[in-house]
Amino acid sequence: MKTFHTSIYEADNTFFIGDIVSLTVPVFDGEYGVMAMHENLVVAIVPGELRYTTEDEEVRYVAVSDGMMRIENGDVLILVDSADYREDIDEHRAREKEAMAREAMLQKKSMREYALAEASLKRAVSRLKVKSGKQ
Repeated sequence: MKTFHTSIYEADNTFFIGDIVSLTVPVFDGEYGVMAMHENLVVAIVPGELRYTTEDEEVRYVAVSDGMMRIENGDVLILVDSADYREDIDEHRAREKEAMAREAMLQKKSMREYALAEASLKRAVSRLKVKSGKQ
């Protein structure tokens, strides 16, 4: 199978760089799939499960936050605030973060604080879904 070069960057970290066979990213209305020689595109990524298949047919599952994907001349660039492999997610910690975010949203201190709490809640829920393997 043909491969394509993919770079995934978190806000403060290089998460993954390499050649892969296929990629699926979470988007507003579902999922968007990419294979080699895909047309140029820019798309917004929402919190959810990103999946990619390596050349040796290993499927990797990643919880991602908001971000974007750009495909240009066959290369894929993904920029997200955070990314975690399924096996690296601490379920207990994610549940704590979810509870804290829900409580912060109930406090309604300011629109900015509400938006930050909402983003934190989305990340926590995304991590829990990816960890459980349920999408």
